[in-house]
Amino acid sequence: MNWEEKLQEFEELIQLALRQTRSWQVQLLFTLYHKGRITVSDLAEQLCLSTSATTIAINRLVRDNCIVRTRDETDRRLVWVEATEQAKKMIDEICKQRKKMFEKMLSKLTPQEVDQFLTISRKMLNGLENSE
Repeated sequence: MNWEEKLQEFEELIQLALRQTRSWQVQLLFTLYHKGRITVSDLAEQLCLSTSATTIAINRLVRDNCIVRTRDETDRRLVWVEATEQAKKMIDEICKQRKKMFEKMLSKLTPQEVDQFLTISRKMLNGLENSE
């Protein structure tokens, strides 16, 4: 596994940790950033949230011009959401800042310590998932 793969794995662990802290709006934007256009119900499932909680977060993000919501033309019951260009730029910047921070943090460790850290972090976060 190369350095980029390790950084990606660390990012995924952080995303899992964020999901556990229930930072719904941030996690919602990251999910839309990576998934693109998605239905509200699929987004709720991805975030392990109720549809109503997801809708509340979406309403705030629509108000803040971070999300665009549209009804499906063939099935009006379906609602699609996607991140705006403004939100995508914001997430790009957050990702760049995080990557720099993660690189700085992990660069102080040997390759073996990085592996140990990731293994331990994964175990810790798996413990969070299993405690719900």
